[in-house]
Amino acid sequence: MSFLKHPGLRALGTAVAAAAALSACGGSGSRNDQFPLIRATLTIKTVSQGGVCDSVRVRLSPKQLIGESNKYANSRMMVAEVAMTGPTDEAGAPMCNGTGESLPMASGIWEFTVPLASGTATCERHIEPGGDLSIVFIDGVDGCGGNGNGDVTNGIPLEMVPGSEVPAEGDAAPAAG
Repeated sequence: MSFLKHPGLRALGTAVAAAAALSACGGSGSRNDQFPLIRATLTIKTVSQGGVCDSVRVRLSPKQLIGESNKYANSRMMVAEVAMTGPTDEAGAPMCNGTGESLPMASGIWEFTVPLASGTATCERHIEPGGDLSIVFIDGVDGCGGNGNGDVTNGIPLEMVPGSEVPAEGDAAPAAG
């Protein structure tokens, strides 16, 4: 084995062995490719504390994972930091505004918790590919409104809210009393 004594031939042999090993893996993709990475857009509007707009930490906690997700999606509690700008004068109040993005999330029901000037705000949302991924917290407003697609109660699809019924097409929803 005199070729092992020559470093150039040894490197070539190693490269050939690595290429052969990689080609054996196939290249058709994996089942994981069919699941997109899901990221929520986090938007926060809160009253400035002392004329300063510090970044805000949003806690994201899975409540119920539903279906399959991309293998790179997070399925445990995480924290996303949203950089805030301002303060700006909005109707006489010094407001801080910020928008950020979560890390990739697994499909399911997630709880979002954020400290605002008026107190801690919490809501639950159904996170899924193609769903409403806009999480909006406004100081003094309950919940975390999103795109407002009409079939959502505090971010949860009506069919997932215990005791609620989705009205049939053409039927009016019962009046609140």
